[in-house]
Amino acid sequence: MTLRVGFLALLVGCTGDNLSSNNTNKDEGFEEEVDESAPLIEHEPIDGTQTFGVDVPIEALVTDEGTGVLFVYLHYKNEVDGEADWTRLLLAATEGVYSGKIKGSDMRGGGVDYYIEATDYAQNPAFAPEDGGDDPYHFRIAE
Repeated sequence: MTLRVGFLALLVGCTGDNLSSNNTNKDEGFEEEVDESAPLIEHEPIDGTQTFGVDVPIEALVTDEGTGVLFVYLHYKNEVDGEADWTRLLLAATEGVYSGKIKGSDMRGGGVDYYIEATDYAQNPAFAPEDGGDDPYHFRIAE
């Protein structure tokens, strides 16, 4: 009998009025931080003249304090190709160091233009050099 009376008191105490007056929002006072900062790319540009037909390794240290690095691409093209499309290569990561290579078979003389693109999970892009394909790194090729 005591159990039934206690249960009835509980039901009477939980009326619709009580529930509506206790309208709280779990997210109230909570501000979601938005990641607006791009990844940081540290890269030592290829220096000097490279040998025709020999692969050129490219490395970059890429970090992101916000959401983390989603992907890093190397874009490159031979200067003799003029307005040709950039070749895009997904760089592989090992402990924050992203690496790949410009294939020796893609170097046909003159020189090579290249830049690195990194994007984080919040879709913030970064380029090295800063202007990406508009002002890429460049190295010469010895024939």
